[in-house]
Amino acid sequence: MPDSNEPNQDVSHLSDPGELLDVILTPNVDPVQAGLALKKLADDNLLGGDTLISMLAEASDRLPDADPAVMGGMLRLIHLRCLQAQASGDEEAVRGLQVDWLARVVTALSPEVANRHLLMHLLAMIRTSESLTSLVQTLKDSPPRGWMAAGQILSPLMQHSDWPTDSLFPGLLDCLAEPSLAAPILDLAGHLVRSGRVEEHPAKDRINALNTLLRQVSQRLAKFEEDPRSFGTDVEQVQAILGEAVALAVSLCDAVGLIGEDSSIAELNKAAELRHRRVQCEATGALARFGNEAGKAQLIALAAEPSARLRAIAYADELDIGEEIDEEFRTPSATAEAEIALWLSQPQQMGVPPTSVEVVDSRRMLWPSYHDPVDVFLVRFQYEFGDRSYSNIGISGPTVFALNADVADLPPEDIYAVYAGWHAEHEDIFTVPAAEFNEAQRRLIEPLQTYLERNEYEDVKPALLGFFLEETAAVFTATRGGTQCVVVTDGLETMDLPTAGRMRPAGPADMFHLYKGRKMLRTFNPQGI
Repeated sequence: MPDSNEPNQDVSHLSDPGELLDVILTPNVDPVQAGLALKKLADDNLLGGDTLISMLAEASDRLPDADPAVMGGMLRLIHLRCLQAQASGDEEAVRGLQVDWLARVVTALSPEVANRHLLMHLLAMIRTSESLTSLVQTLKDSPPRGWMAAGQILSPLMQHSDWPTDSLFPGLLDCLAEPSLAAPILDLAGHLVRSGRVEEHPAKDRINALNTLLRQVSQRLAKFEEDPRSFGTDVEQVQAILGEAVALAVSLCDAVGLIGEDSSIAELNKAAELRHRRVQCEATGALARFGNEAGKAQLIALAAEPSARLRAIAYADELDIGEEIDEEFRTPSATAEAEIALWLSQPQQMGVPPTSVEVVDSRRMLWPSYHDPVDVFLVRFQYEFGDRSYSNIGISGPTVFALNADVADLPPEDIYAVYAGWHAEHEDIFTVPAAEFNEAQRRLIEPLQTYLERNEYEDVKPALLGFFLEETAAVFTATRGGTQCVVVTDGLETMDLPTAGRMRPAGPADMFHLYKGRKMLRTFNPQGI
């Protein structure tokens, strides 16, 4: 074995998995050498996830001192290798993993390894009494970072019903005090109630603690609404804290509503007073479940709010009061507006609902990856921020998305096209940025650049080369008539969009989306869209 005290060891001549792992586990390892060692392990297709786990388990005494970032890469490799093998039909690739190996590795890893939850996810996927008992213990000893990671860990148990609930509950409820775990645990418990797998909510005996927790998180959200800076000034940090608080409030409202103890009504009323539409919807839905008339009325009224509409309708239907919702909020256009508003409200997008949404165009057409025609909606949304505003047009129907580039000035046909191009996925559709051109690709670019220079474009600079099935097109930045623009051409068809003076101009990738989207929609819909 190589000398593990040598942090800058050259791995170029190494091929043995044990020697490569020895480099990876070296304290203060050179990240370049560690990356090369990881790549060599990844390139060895004979190394299954079970083998890699066993190697780490055998070296568990070295894991606490291993570089957290390097170990994060190692865990991603193991997780990916297991899931790929399972997807190819090897059921034992995950369910056959040795539980004590996984537990030993998770326990030994430094808390700074952000990807520890990937191994816990594998424990949940095994779904045996042994693996779930071990999972509960590892969650108590090594809670994951963030509620989204915790949600991923428990997600397999929402998707399958072939696991013993008594291996998880009530022991898992001891983790409710951990902020990252509380919401996913309550969501899983609620799922068991709704699916009929348990007769009563697993947390029923903890109703007083749940009420207290709901009061605390409602107070925290109320403070944030009064002073957003109370969560900090870093945008990403604020969004993470807000997302976790909202997720917990939502899960608590659902849990106490399902448990049905009158002692929860006062806390639900306070949660229903918060301005956050998602929390309002969950709180009023829970109150309506109690038969509370004010809760029912507020739930019905929330159907008028696009960001809460879909959830309000779902709760009202579940509680058999859906007929009280005006039919105008159930139309396809109303649903499209709600989908865009809900998408924009997610923490990874804008994080708050738009000020207004409106369907500005809709058409039925054949769309990439769909065999039959689908209804596609263009939805204009707007945000008002005091003396500033932000608006754009997103798409709903076959997908829900909004580009960062401002497409509002484009004709509807081009807006459909740019989203169709963005949505299309195929192994023969890809792009190569100019900085990565090889000699053959430079030869493809040259005549197209010359073509543009002969057709009134100046200062033409290659941006990317796009491959669309059997066709090739190039995207350039250029100037035409004194106006800066981004332009795409295949030598037969050329189109450009101005970029000068735009707050969010279309980029080279957007231009290629428009190019391929136009071609696809023309092919799929020869009579026009």
